[in-house]
Amino acid sequence: MRKAWLKIKNGFLSYTRGDRVGIIILSILILLLIGANAFVKRIAPKPYYTPEQFHEIQEQWDAAWQPNDKREVLSLFNFNPNIIDEGALDSLDIPEQIKRNIIKYRVAGGSFKSKNDLRKLYGMSDSVFQQIEPYIIGPETTAKKQTKITYEPETEQPLAFFDPNTAGKEELENFGFNSYQADNIVSYRNSGGSYRKPEDLLMIYGVDSATYKHIFPYLKIEVVIEPQKVSPEELYIVELNSADTSDLIQLKGIGSVYASRILKYRNLLGGFCNANQLLEVYGFSEELFAAVKPSITVDTTAIKPIRINYAEFSEMIRHPYFDKSSVNAILNEKDKNGPIKNLSELEKLESIDAEFIDKIRPYITCR
Repeated sequence: MRKAWLKIKNGFLSYTRGDRVGIIILSILILLLIGANAFVKRIAPKPYYTPEQFHEIQEQWDAAWQPNDKREVLSLFNFNPNIIDEGALDSLDIPEQIKRNIIKYRVAGGSFKSKNDLRKLYGMSDSVFQQIEPYIIGPETTAKKQTKITYEPETEQPLAFFDPNTAGKEELENFGFNSYQADNIVSYRNSGGSYRKPEDLLMIYGVDSATYKHIFPYLKIEVVIEPQKVSPEELYIVELNSADTSDLIQLKGIGSVYASRILKYRNLLGGFCNANQLLEVYGFSEELFAAVKPSITVDTTAIKPIRINYAEFSEMIRHPYFDKSSVNAILNEKDKNGPIKNLSELEKLESIDAEFIDKIRPYITCR
């Protein structure tokens, strides 16, 4: 036993002083941990709740999950958005925001002519609409009846007609077009376009089906404008909103530099609404514009408008017609008064005037 002890002692002393100190400290920590473990096992844990308290908590938990017949149950059922009352609307399983907007829209004097009119409500997503569409009743029937009542008395033939290939802006406005629509009709004609059949008017930006139905009885296209016999070089026509670099450089005076500038500006705009906007391209002179104008057409249906109620600062400021003050004014207006329903609401803002609104109208949608 003595020899074993001397052997352990000599082995321990063979370590350096620092190693010996480390061994002693480690040994002490191990003994403390062993002692603490034995002490903890001897201590009985004290329950957080008494058996009576635990039983009471269990009963409360079970009661919370019991079905409550008095609790309001939301569900989907057939409803007419034009006549449903607030009580029935509260029981309809759709977001609260949409319920409020239905009531607000009706209080403001609006009515739903078709199911798709509900898509225009602020907060209505495609997924929600698809879920409730089978349960919507009434609007189509009402719309059909109103249409029949509106057009039935019109038995007399119109006393005057107009030809969109020759009518001026004032004449177009007299037949029911607004100023913006009349400008676009004339601009399309001035850029080389022509109207060969009545349906061609629906291609004009701003002319919707309602306006078309109103003016159709007065529409009479008497002369079809035939293309002039010109040289093969002059027959080359370019549509600005679909042309690429190879198309543009075919025009007289347009090289690769101008072509790339035109495409870059078109991307910033979201598409050209008339040929005159080429003068806004950097370095594009009036002489060059006069040379290429007869070979240019503009399809305004290709314009990609900005959804003003969803656009952020970074998206709007990239557009050439917006500056920092106008973007901030629009964003502040949305924050204060909610979604913008019509661009005319912007006229009350100090940094925005009617001229600016007319300029951005083709590039903004409130939907």
